[in-house]
Amino acid sequence: MRLDLNPKSKEERRRCLILDTNVLLHDPSAIFRFEENIVLIPLFVLDEIDSKKSDPQLGFNAREISQKLEQLIQRTENWEEGISIPNGRGGILYFVNNFMSKNFPDELTLSYKDNAMLSQIMGLQERFPERDFILVTKDRNLRIKGWALHIACEDYLHDKISEEYLDSFFQPVKHLQLTGEEINELFKSKATENWAISYRKKWRLAENEGVALFDPGEQFFGMAMRKGHQLKYFDYFSTRILDMPPKVLDAENQQYNFEQAVCMQQAMDDSIKIQIIIGKAGTGKTHIAIAAALEKVFKERKYDSIKLIKPVITKSRLGEDIGFLPGSLKRKLIPKMRPFVEKLRLFTSEQSDEGYRKLLDSGVIELLNLADIRGADLANSFVIFDEAQNANPFQMRTLGTRLGEDTKLIVLGDPTQIDSVYLDKYSNALINLYENALQNPTPFIAHICLIQMVRSHTSQWFESHIQSGR
Repeated sequence: MRLDLNPKSKEERRRCLILDTNVLLHDPSAIFRFEENIVLIPLFVLDEIDSKKSDPQLGFNAREISQKLEQLIQRTENWEEGISIPNGRGGILYFVNNFMSKNFPDELTLSYKDNAMLSQIMGLQERFPERDFILVTKDRNLRIKGWALHIACEDYLHDKISEEYLDSFFQPVKHLQLTGEEINELFKSKATENWAISYRKKWRLAENEGVALFDPGEQFFGMAMRKGHQLKYFDYFSTRILDMPPKVLDAENQQYNFEQAVCMQQAMDDSIKIQIIIGKAGTGKTHIAIAAALEKVFKERKYDSIKLIKPVITKSRLGEDIGFLPGSLKRKLIPKMRPFVEKLRLFTSEQSDEGYRKLLDSGVIELLNLADIRGADLANSFVIFDEAQNANPFQMRTLGTRLGEDTKLIVLGDPTQIDSVYLDKYSNALINLYENALQNPTPFIAHICLIQMVRSHTSQWFESHIQSGR
């Protein structure tokens, strides 16, 4: 196919967007999201995608990209005019080879594919000067090099949020002051389970959002959660999971942990099928999720099994699979899922390894790698997806579409602790799901942000005084 990117008329202003490998691996549908513009994919990007097909985290996305591209190719008759992108805006796709610039700096070796891509874009600019070429990549350093070479660069912004919007997620539970009349309405029923008050729009609460209640004298007297057209009361001091109350580390300065109380209430609420918990390390996310799962499965018998899911991040960008490790899949995953295992050891009666190993060997509790979730049976299960910030939204969608009516899912993570080189705190599965829950509320979804550090005074000091630089 001979590549001709010259504008067909003086009025044509379509931009040419060159997609880096990380954009396609992050979102296999990225090629459909650039409206009427021209999408360019260098051939060596296809090589990089092919090398990721067996990656435990990115393999499915890599295979999905290849499938989508092949489908587009098969429906194209005239290659000279490019591959039509069925996005309703007339987008066009071309594959690019050659066009290396003779003016590329000698100190940047072309054996490094990022440099080869920059040289190719420079060559395209020299060959088609009337076109605007933009490199779209999630690689910050590549964008910096591009700008240094006078190449326009953009981040992939389809599912990305701003720093200010991210900060808005980390908000404590609201305090709601009721009038005397409202308090009388709240407690008018003789049955404590029916204590509720009609919801007022002025409170501006999301579905399943919890609040701390205060009387006209500003005295705390209980908590409540919005359930449809009602604000239903629950007692802070009676809120427990496995007989554990909300934890306060620094009782001198913080008498209550309202966020943990709401989190516990949501976790134990059977009408809530999806709970999203964000919070920094040491705030009790995994502790509460594991405790709720154990109580629901072993005490209440509400679900048959517990599924513990986590993205396995390989240490190398070459994408070694956990299959290289010795032992069964279950044994291989135990070191990768240490937070889960430590909580299981804590909650089992036997403090040795035998306690939690019996649970794992029984099959009632199962450790799963996110990459294998398409073949997993999640029916009648309590599912915990930890460290969701290290997965991309496409993987979150894959997991979500496997949930049945008899499944509960708790998604948790810390958006500031990103281990995947393809993600950042503004664009990942956890934040994408949290934002969509805010924008598209429904009675079966709840979300909460845990604020207080409760692990230890030592951890609290490090959290407060040692800056991460992120």
